[in-house]
Amino acid sequence: MQEIHWEPVKAPVPFQAWPSDIPPLVQRWMASRDLDSFEKFDEFTSFKLKDLSNPSILKDLDKAVDRLIEAYKAKETLCLYGDFDMDGTPGLALLIKGLQFCGFQKLLSFQPDRFDHGYGVHPEIIEDFIDSHNVSLFVTVDVGITDVKAVDLANSKNVDFIITDHHQQKEDVPKAYAIVNPNQKDCESGLTYLCGTGVAFYLILGLRRKMNELGLLQKNFDPKILLDCFAIGTLTDMVPLVKENRVLVQHGMLQLARTSRVGLQTLMERLKLRGKRLTSSDVSISFAPKLNALSRMQSSVQPIDLFLVSQKQEAEEKVEVVMEAQEQRVAIQKKGEAIVEGKMAGIEKPSVVFEWSEEFHKGVVGLLATKAMQKYQAPAIMGAVRGDKVVCSARAPQGMSLLPALEYCSDVLVKFGGHHQAAGLELELSRADEFKEKLIEYFDKNTESKELSFKYDVEASLFELNDDFKDWLKKLEPYGMGFAIPILKLEHLFVASTRVLKEKHLKMTLKDMDGNKIDALWFFAEDIENLKKLTSQRVSLLAEPSINEFMGKESLQLFIKSMKVEY
Repeated sequence: MQEIHWEPVKAPVPFQAWPSDIPPLVQRWMASRDLDSFEKFDEFTSFKLKDLSNPSILKDLDKAVDRLIEAYKAKETLCLYGDFDMDGTPGLALLIKGLQFCGFQKLLSFQPDRFDHGYGVHPEIIEDFIDSHNVSLFVTVDVGITDVKAVDLANSKNVDFIITDHHQQKEDVPKAYAIVNPNQKDCESGLTYLCGTGVAFYLILGLRRKMNELGLLQKNFDPKILLDCFAIGTLTDMVPLVKENRVLVQHGMLQLARTSRVGLQTLMERLKLRGKRLTSSDVSISFAPKLNALSRMQSSVQPIDLFLVSQKQEAEEKVEVVMEAQEQRVAIQKKGEAIVEGKMAGIEKPSVVFEWSEEFHKGVVGLLATKAMQKYQAPAIMGAVRGDKVVCSARAPQGMSLLPALEYCSDVLVKFGGHHQAAGLELELSRADEFKEKLIEYFDKNTESKELSFKYDVEASLFELNDDFKDWLKKLEPYGMGFAIPILKLEHLFVASTRVLKEKHLKMTLKDMDGNKIDALWFFAEDIENLKKLTSQRVSLLAEPSINEFMGKESLQLFIKSMKVEY
């Protein structure tokens, strides 16, 4: 097995007295997240809905609300333009329902196709909506902050734009009527952790409040009914689960479990999630990727259809399409992973991974990049060759940023954009080798060590992985970016048994010297033929704790991330 390095995310801190009902393992875990006193821990976990920031602190939100009320009174036709990803889609669904609750009737909506259009607000589409549908106001969701040309076109036709987005602005900002984006340079709201769906939710909060004050709200509604969409968008867009995000996702998970959206109900039934306690991983790993497969595979059914469908039979038909698209996506991704594995044969510690192929499906390059990033613990970029262009998705490990590297290589790129750890880019096929050389040059200069390493939060013993810890694992939901499930380091365990599942996963039963035992799963384990021979060997491992629900009973299990055999 390849030698790797393990290190804690933070040096252990001196033990401090906490309330006796909080297990020491939970205390050490919280200290690794800089919640190293009970006061900090209590502040983190006690944020309530009543503590939500006033929507008006977002720059231009009140201006956007006033323009929407003007449109409501004049019965204008609005077009809601959402991004096609799993932030833009639930955000669009949230905005549609929220505006309907507020009494808006003349609503049109649009999402660009992932392949035919690509990311962004496209001027030709804006022009068509203005000319063919008499749209007088556009409202974007999770997109628009860089789309100067589209807004200029609308302005030339005396049509207003309200941009709601959370992406980073560029030097040239669209001349929109209002821009609601906590990440624009002159917004002092502090709500920079909101995703696109979150910004749309805040717009609805502000609109509902103002319409109620003016006596325009024909029927009051509880905005918590929209939090099923908020939870999906926030958990899938990798934004920090702090403050507003944390408490709204908590309530959103409850709302999703009892959602009135027939399409989401039906999909959850198919995935056996209906009626159970939903976790953040249920949404981000099981639920949302199935929806996302629709747009990845260019299905006739799109994710937004599952949010908006109202009839059960139609919802069941659409869910069948979802499952078919997921099967297709899995097969195509598996083929792409085999190609990457072949290209990377013999390379163990790259500073960056960039591979491209005509055989890569454009819909799965992001997934291929994620898999390569996880395997090599390095930034990874995967590109699908389409004609003379290479369309790429990029991913970077936590703590690294893609944007400076892409800026460094910008002279060989057609376009690029995104977040620090997830980005998209396009380049000419003829310059792919040049781009790869520049990437390697940048990361060789700016990466301190090429050593393959894994970080863990806290050391633990099997004795501590008990029912108390299991209960706290549930209490501290949701998990995601900014508050991940802890990585535990466990040492000197004996492998009691091993079993291979579906020819690619390993299930192990681990014991300690005192007879405590736990089941552990290693998904897509490499060198599985040798790993299954580890019975009676002693091992140390890094693993995520998880709660397994079977036959109405809950038990702790481990998801292995890294293992060392103790010879």
